[in-house]
Amino acid sequence: MAFKWSPFRRKKSRKRSNVWKIGKWKVNRTLRVPILAFALILIYSTFSFAVNHYNPVKTTPAAQISLDDSFSTTGYFIREEEVIEIPEGDTVEYNYSNGDKVTQGAALVTEYANEESLSASRELKNVEETIEQLNTLRSVSASTTNSSLLNQQIIEKINAICEEVESGSLNQLSSLSSELRKLALKSGSLSGDSDDIEGEIASLEEQADALQQRLDGNTTDVTSPRSGYFCESADGLEEVFTPDVIDDLTLSSLDQLAQSETSDSSGKGKIVYGYVWYFAARVSDSDAKRLTQGDTIQLRFSQVSQDIEATVTSIRDEEDSDDTLVIFQSQDMTEELISMRKQVATVIIDSYSGLRVPKSAVRMEGDEMGVYVLSNSVASYKTIEPLYEGDDFYIVEQNVTGNDSLVLNDDIIVEAKDVNDKKVMK
Repeated sequence: MAFKWSPFRRKKSRKRSNVWKIGKWKVNRTLRVPILAFALILIYSTFSFAVNHYNPVKTTPAAQISLDDSFSTTGYFIREEEVIEIPEGDTVEYNYSNGDKVTQGAALVTEYANEESLSASRELKNVEETIEQLNTLRSVSASTTNSSLLNQQIIEKINAICEEVESGSLNQLSSLSSELRKLALKSGSLSGDSDDIEGEIASLEEQADALQQRLDGNTTDVTSPRSGYFCESADGLEEVFTPDVIDDLTLSSLDQLAQSETSDSSGKGKIVYGYVWYFAARVSDSDAKRLTQGDTIQLRFSQVSQDIEATVTSIRDEEDSDDTLVIFQSQDMTEELISMRKQVATVIIDSYSGLRVPKSAVRMEGDEMGVYVLSNSVASYKTIEPLYEGDDFYIVEQNVTGNDSLVLNDDIIVEAKDVNDKKVMK
């Protein structure tokens, strides 16, 4: 059967609908462009408002900081020294420690004929010390001595000895032990009879006489040729680095002196005398320009527990060198300095202590330098007085009260928009 087209079938229309669906919403297509334009304007306005009114405030606390304006250098000690011959062996006893101050003629070292003599000498010293302590205690009256206070002093000395042992220094151990023994004897005398003390002294004096007779003719003393500081060893450069070379010293001659062939220093000590010593150092030209003749600086050595005050006595630049010879002068003396020759030193030009302020936080109000600090969401302007300028910070003077000046732990505003004094920051 042949297919016949129905005359009543409606042809599908290609005409587009005027309705624009957005989710469940139906909008006339003719309003599409105005709606899009409005949405873009709304987004832009919201973004602009947020950008213009968003004001992030970043702060950092005013922290305390200490800083040394310094540089490092290497130099040589120059001083007045006299070498002394010191015998070696098991029967040699030092009467002074390294760095002790001695007088001319003092017996620095004692050499004994044999070990028996050495043992007798040590025993004699203990006996003489006990006699001295007992003589002191003989005049102490039990009625005038506070036993509880005495016991407290004994405990303090014991604690001090323990601290010395724990620290490993042992510098005061001998004197503390002697003081503890004296206190213990004094404590014993409170309940003892004075006749007992007299008898003990008499017995010890007889013992001392017998020990002295054993020592007669069996000792030889090495005495100090002059007053000064005793050093147990020598380095062979004592006759090279003398103050006589200071006036004509240059960088090249300093190197030549340092390379001098040293004499045999075994079995030798020395006496460091005179009130002044020098430290001749090779300093870079840039660091030397920071110094002026007559400046007072601090020298810091790793082996010395305290900084040494010194004066810049000479600055000698050499055209054919990138370094400068700087000579420092000082009168300070410590046990560690006595034996030093070539040393690395830190030259401290100045030291600063105050509050650290980032440069990004600094504002100028007329001729005044200051920062804004945040307190209870309110910005306040505070003046500052810079003491030192670093690459990205200042060290400023620290004050006690913070009404108009910066104090410790103030919240410094380092980032904010349109900050003003007394402005509320959100």
